[in-house]
Amino acid sequence: MGELLEKLTGGLLDFEDRARAWLGAGERLPGARSAVARSRAVGWLTESGRLESVLVREDLVGLVEFALSWRTVLERMVGDEPPAWTPARCSCGERRFHWDVKAGFYVCAACATHVSEREASARVEQEVAR
Repeated sequence: MGELLEKLTGGLLDFEDRARAWLGAGERLPGARSAVARSRAVGWLTESGRLESVLVREDLVGLVEFALSWRTVLERMVGDEPPAWTPARCSCGERRFHWDVKAGFYVCAACATHVSEREASARVEQEVAR
């Protein structure tokens, strides 16, 4: 768990450093990668509309992917798995994707194609939009 928190904090602090440089806000306080550092980074990013300013930058939108990837990691840690089946259509034409807990992907029962939860959702949304 400590290693996981270290990675989370590192990614958050790296993003804060890039955001500070872009906003010309000066460097953050040096220190350990701890709960205090995480709290400071989140506080700094969310106060005074900074987050909105940062998210308009194309090269800084990595925060969104960062947050979503960590949400997925943390959900898996507490056993929050996606649905066992998805209505997504595989490239083989079948709708036979089932969640494989070990693989961490949806796997097509017809052709063994693997797709992520995000890709399965995108396929469903794409088909609905047609």
